[in-house]
Amino acid sequence: MKRHTTLKRWLIVLAILFAPPFLVVGAMQVLFWLLYRLFHSAPFLAWLGIEGYTVTVLGAHVLISTGLMGLMVRRWRRVERWQFVLTAVAVPLAMPFLAFWPLSLLTRLSHRLFPYISSTPWWFFGVEMYPFLSTSFLSEATRYVIVSLAALILTLAALTWLAAQERRQVWRRGRFYVLLAACTSVLAFPLLMRYQPVIKAAPGVELRLVDEPGLLEGVVKSCQAAAEVRECQYEPLGWADAQTLVYRQWCGGRYEMGVWHPGDSQPPQAYHLDTDEVSPFDGDLDALTHETCAPSVCVLPALAKREPFEQGYYPGQYEDALFSPDGRWVAFTTKHIYGPEDLLVISSE
Repeated sequence: MKRHTTLKRWLIVLAILFAPPFLVVGAMQVLFWLLYRLFHSAPFLAWLGIEGYTVTVLGAHVLISTGLMGLMVRRWRRVERWQFVLTAVAVPLAMPFLAFWPLSLLTRLSHRLFPYISSTPWWFFGVEMYPFLSTSFLSEATRYVIVSLAALILTLAALTWLAAQERRQVWRRGRFYVLLAACTSVLAFPLLMRYQPVIKAAPGVELRLVDEPGLLEGVVKSCQAAAEVRECQYEPLGWADAQTLVYRQWCGGRYEMGVWHPGDSQPPQAYHLDTDEVSPFDGDLDALTHETCAPSVCVLPALAKREPFEQGYYPGQYEDALFSPDGRWVAFTTKHIYGPEDLLVISSE
């Protein structure tokens, strides 16, 4: 009887910790549908935006989990009560990291098993949507740092408190493993989401990624690729010499009424092939070598064969590929579909 009661209690705890975001997503879908039925021309989701939608889901998750957990443990011992409440705050903050991979795998599995079903059931829509919301929210560096630090600090605090309280019995506490999984997911997320360009070179061909992102920039750019966020575009300007490619970025670009607005121009940069480093360029832009070639001729033959379900080569906003003065290298842009761009240099020999 005691074991049955303990199991029932932990099922309730797990439901409190993990169910609210999917219930909130479902409730918001119903709300948007009702508002659309009443006001057909009101773009409520567009007005709220993906970031606002995600903040609403995450905030509601924290509030609902904390409130329900507080009600559940209100008559327990004070120390244990506050430990459970802290867990109810820490786990929802770690949820974008914790749930991303399992739900992504579940979504992929559902599409493999049911490839001809055009729409999934309403209750499953939230499961499919949550990984996209997570990566969309984490696709900006400041938000990523704030949420990951908050989740990491709170989960570590809850783990430390629990270990100090339970000592050798900590291994027998279910919330220890929940908190450990949450903490591990935050720490492992940058390692599992290391950025890779969307294309690969064919065997024997050398491929260089210009402006290679670091660990933080890389995980943010991976989130941008998953969430289809376009932040900056690369414009190859020309070659200063056979080993130096000059380029600049345009950030904040957008489409308005079918017309592309490039955003703000960044200072020119020089990529040095011999050192694989980037530095500011203050030379004469008019003196650069600018010999273009068609990507179908000088880029596609040098790329690896696309595997099934892999994205192919799509040029970036600035499509021209540029030969180096000695003809040994080709600079070109590529992009994830609706996602971030890369500037690449590939050998042409």
